[in-house]
Amino acid sequence: MRKQMTQIRIKGVIVLLVLVLVTALTAYAQAAEPKERIDVGKDGKLIQTEMPKEVYAPKETYTYIPGERRDPFVSLLSAGEKGGNLGDELTPLQRVDLGDLKLVGIVKNPGGNTALIQTPDGKGYLLRKGIRVGKNEGIVESISDDKVVVKEKKTDFLGQIKVSDFVLTLKKEEGRR
Repeated sequence: MRKQMTQIRIKGVIVLLVLVLVTALTAYAQAAEPKERIDVGKDGKLIQTEMPKEVYAPKETYTYIPGERRDPFVSLLSAGEKGGNLGDELTPLQRVDLGDLKLVGIVKNPGGNTALIQTPDGKGYLLRKGIRVGKNEGIVESISDDKVVVKEKKTDFLGQIKVSDFVLTLKKEEGRR
């Protein structure tokens, strides 16, 4: 019983000390004088016309020199996607090998045919002449009734860049649906 009474008294003393400390800190914070006085006239308008320079002028200035540091507005994640060229972002069609694409259908149109292709993840995309496709900077050159011709750049074992045609053909059973 005595032990419990002692513990209750200790807790009461601790609570009392915390309350006194909080009250003292609050009173100190309210009693602190402002660092600078602003003179106010009879109308309630400011009499001072100019603020002290140390209030609004920065002490140090920073100058950005483009050659020494990277551009802070360019994403770090897109830096290595396409040979370090930060200006061009790759589309989903440019991230897939041409061999992984499946030609699903072709829509005939007097203004130019449109091809429907499917990527390995099951998503479908429309292709028209001039659209970029594939990892090797391929461009759709033509879309006929049963095939799509893509011109792409390939590097051979000597390091020379050669332009070659890649043909996506429409399978007979898929074209009859």
